[in-house]
Amino acid sequence: MKFTVASLLTLVASVSAAPALQSRAAGKIWDGRIPESTTLAEFDSYSTSRYGAEYVLGQGQKWSTVLQFPNVAGSLFDKQVSAKPLEVTITDQSIFAPGGDVQSGFRRSELMPITNNGEAGDNFAKGVTTVHFSVQADTAKPLNYSHEYQIVFIESADYTHQIFTLKTGTNHGSSLSTSSRTLRLSTSTANGASAQTLHTVPFGVAGSEGWHNYAITNDWNKNTITVYYSRGDAPLTRVVSSRYNNNAGKGVFHIGILKLPTGQSSNVVKQGYQPSGINEGLIYGGIFVEDSSDGTVTLQ
Repeated sequence: MKFTVASLLTLVASVSAAPALQSRAAGKIWDGRIPESTTLAEFDSYSTSRYGAEYVLGQGQKWSTVLQFPNVAGSLFDKQVSAKPLEVTITDQSIFAPGGDVQSGFRRSELMPITNNGEAGDNFAKGVTTVHFSVQADTAKPLNYSHEYQIVFIESADYTHQIFTLKTGTNHGSSLSTSSRTLRLSTSTANGASAQTLHTVPFGVAGSEGWHNYAITNDWNKNTITVYYSRGDAPLTRVVSSRYNNNAGKGVFHIGILKLPTGQSSNVVKQGYQPSGINEGLIYGGIFVEDSSDGTVTLQ
């Protein structure tokens, strides 16, 4: 989705990452899975976190108060390396203000890989890469499906568009419907293009509980996208064959919750309705990025 501000984020400083986990996934560019021994306080420091310690958070917040370690079994790719799931939450305090520019229309908490800045030479957006992640709902911290939530996406380095977006909830400007309780993966919005839905599955309803696993391959040279998906511990299978996707602008990988307001507005970043007293969360796991230049995609 293209937002009407010059900049949504401040670039994360490029600093050394914490030691990577060992796994069976060959050609790994970055590993965001969480070792069992990790404490929440480690996310507050660039020297101990695999993610940026300051972004994207509400003013004055720290990751140690925004993140939680939920009591759920690890995802498909967590179990291979004895990693644990991670929950990202939003509250009334989740108002991002980059450079003092308060985004009062949003509620957002998004993790970003510590070494990913989307600029020239960034291995996250070079050649052919595959981002892996798993997500599940938390019934104790339910989302408000009358809102649109962008829960995983790659945002262009100049903040003007997104390369792909995984959403749930009601699309901004639309009415609540049965499609609101789905996960919807959509295409690039480069050059003002309208996002097209690539893949949809039920979410937040009976029968959709547990892990939803994704691997999304982007060919940054050929401008294509390929999508793999599974439930639970099942191996990933291809659900979207390689097709055109405008990957211009490279990008930064976001994992977390960006909640849009409801109501009509010319500037959703700063205007619109957000209810008070919220305590919402999503559980993530199995997050890593691999080099797929040789055609390899880890499926199990």
